[in-house]
Amino acid sequence: MKFHSFLVCCIVLSLGLFLNNTNGQTVIIKGTAKEARGKTISLKSYTDNLTFTEQLLAKTVIDSAGHFELTCKISSTTLAIIHVEYYTGELYIEPNHNLTIEIKNLIFNQKIDKINFNLNPLTCYVKVLTDDKNDLNKLIQRLNVNYNRFIKDNIFWMKTQRIHYKVDTFLLAMKDTLALANNDFFNDYLKYRLASLKLLTSYSDNRKLIFEYIYQKPILYDNVEYMTFLSNLFDNYFEDLTRPVNLSDLGIPINTNRSCAEAMDVLGKDTLLRNEKLREVIFLKTLDVLYASPNFNKKSVLEVLRQLSSTSKFDTHKLIARNMIWQYTHFDKGVMAPDFALRNLNDSLVKLSSYKGKMVYLNFYASWCVDCIDEMELMKKLYDKYHDDVEFVSISVDRESVNMVYLVRDKKYKWTFLHFNNDYELLENFGVYSYPSFVLIGADGKYIQCPAVSPSGNIEGVLDEILHPGENKKDKK
Repeated sequence: MKFHSFLVCCIVLSLGLFLNNTNGQTVIIKGTAKEARGKTISLKSYTDNLTFTEQLLAKTVIDSAGHFELTCKISSTTLAIIHVEYYTGELYIEPNHNLTIEIKNLIFNQKIDKINFNLNPLTCYVKVLTDDKNDLNKLIQRLNVNYNRFIKDNIFWMKTQRIHYKVDTFLLAMKDTLALANNDFFNDYLKYRLASLKLLTSYSDNRKLIFEYIYQKPILYDNVEYMTFLSNLFDNYFEDLTRPVNLSDLGIPINTNRSCAEAMDVLGKDTLLRNEKLREVIFLKTLDVLYASPNFNKKSVLEVLRQLSSTSKFDTHKLIARNMIWQYTHFDKGVMAPDFALRNLNDSLVKLSSYKGKMVYLNFYASWCVDCIDEMELMKKLYDKYHDDVEFVSISVDRESVNMVYLVRDKKYKWTFLHFNNDYELLENFGVYSYPSFVLIGADGKYIQCPAVSPSGNIEGVLDEILHPGENKKDKK
């Protein structure tokens, strides 16, 4: 499965994860984003480069002239992600190395608002303003431009023998022009980007690549290019029946015995994985594959991950295991829903926590979404039937809150309407990836369903079963 980055340092903190921005050296990023005046800009990083779980480093509001300043602390060179509403961009930040940047390609209008940025990510251009050709971001940009051009020019030759000659030429060119950069992080980045090219073009078989780049070499957890190469290299490693260990060999240790130690011993039969540290990283990567597999029990995989998160000798592996558990379970039934405070039709702040003691049926909608309106028409009957026991709350994701006002006035809806205040983290917090989306929260403030069944999908049956358990079954008898 593709790991998705979800949320915010408050949840990361609740998991007990350590944050880069609590210790380390100060970095100040000054910049302009003239198309985003008055909007919130946040700077995040990944807590690890395997799950890509995000943590907040800094946050501010872009002023009326389009200027902003972000201050954070980091202990090592870090890939930072800039978020401006639904736009994202990347840059690398180094300890005690301040940057001046310019953010471009930010467009905000109703047409752009209708794009599903979860399926079609919107990126902005982050330009580092410096004349230093050996600046880390400049070096990586030059490499990426050349790499992407090579892929584009040779896409039709990828699975032919001719590509090997072309790869040879490209490898030499990149090493000649970039490998002398006086930056250890970039030199490792270059090394493993070129290794990824070898993997992509079958320039070398996987066993040779493991010996050349991974075996008996340090694990570069902080280098995203290394971790990406490692992840791709071992993506289907145990599905190869010629390997000493196959996925089927993990069935009893995981599904039956739920034993992390036993599974690690099985993997140790592969001589390339005798090193415990490397073996455990690959095991974590493999557990992600197993969690998505119909042949492995999800609860068993979670139990093995919990063992890893508490017993591993390596702190980074504990962190990765906790991140994996959170990504798999944070929308599960019984998990506390995050609180929010949003304005209603009267411009008063309404908190989700104020509804404790009563079930809440959340609905995220956009006024331009036909399906959203159709579902809310069905919600009229639901409201009339259940409003004594269930709080119905519709959250508008329109850029302008006035659209919410007009909709309620024209349709004469009776339940609570709130505006999301252009807070895209709120949508992320509730797993809203398309419109309409629904969430059912219990009287205790914990998820019952996230995502929940829609009105047209018979949420009525779910509510009846919760409010009047067993009655439907008696009626059927």
